[in-house]
Amino acid sequence: MNLFEAVKDAVPTIAAAEHYGIEVKRNGMACCPFHDDRTPSMKVDKRFHCFGCQEDGDVIDFVGKLFGLSPKRAAEKLAADFGVRYEGLQAWQPQRRPSVISKLAAAQEYRKKENRCGTPKASWRL
Repeated sequence: MNLFEAVKDAVPTIAAAEHYGIEVKRNGMACCPFHDDRTPSMKVDKRFHCFGCQEDGDVIDFVGKLFGLSPKRAAEKLAADFGVRYEGLQAWQPQRRPSVISKLAAAQEYRKKENRCGTPKASWRL
C-alpha cells in the first residue's frame, strides 16, 4: 500500500481535524478554518465539505490546506503524526498472471464454501 492509500485508509478526516485543534460537534459539524466562520458550516467525517466556502476533499486535502503543504508533505505529516505505516518506493515487480490469480480465487472460494457446509470431508467418502 502506498503512502496516500495508507493514510486515507487509516486516518478519517474527523480524527485529523480534532487532532489539529478543530472542535467537531457530535453531528460532525465544525467551524471552517479556511474562512471566517462564526457558526459551524463544515461537515467532517471520512471526508470534509464546507457549505460556506465550498472547500471539499479527503484527509490529505484537509491537512494540506490547513498547513499550506503539498499533498505529499501533508500525507507524510499525517503518517508521522498518526503512526501510519506504509511501503516506500519499491523496485518494479511483474504482475502475477491472471490465470494464477483466478485459480487462487476459485480455490479460496471453494474452501469458504467447504467450511460453511459443516460436514467433515471424511463423511463425503462414504
